[in-house]
Amino acid sequence: MAFKVKLKKSWNRLRFYLSFLLLAFYTTLGCFVIFTDEWSSMLPKGRTPVGIALILFGFLRFYIAYRRYVNRIIKWNLKTEPKQEINKDAQAKNPINE
Repeated sequence: MAFKVKLKKSWNRLRFYLSFLLLAFYTTLGCFVIFTDEWSSMLPKGRTPVGIALILFGFLRFYIAYRRYVNRIIKWNLKTEPKQEINKDAQAKNPINE
C-alpha cells in the first residue's frame, strides 16, 4: 500500500515537472512564431495571434497541472490528518488503565 502511495505522489510530481517543460516548449515556440521571420510566408498576417495563443495555451496547461498537483497534495494530507486526530480524541475520551 505504501508503494502505491509513493508511486502516485511520484507520478503527480512528474506530471507537474513535465507540464513545466511543456510551458517552456510552448513559450519558446510562441516567441519563435512571433519574433522571427520563418513563419512569414505561411502566416503573413496571423503570426502574432498564433504566437500569443501558443504562449497562453502553455500557461493554461501549466496552471491546470499546478492546481491539480496542489489539490492532490491537500487531499493526501487530509486523508492522513483525520485518522490521527480521531485516534487522539478517542484516547482522550476513553483512557485505558489510568
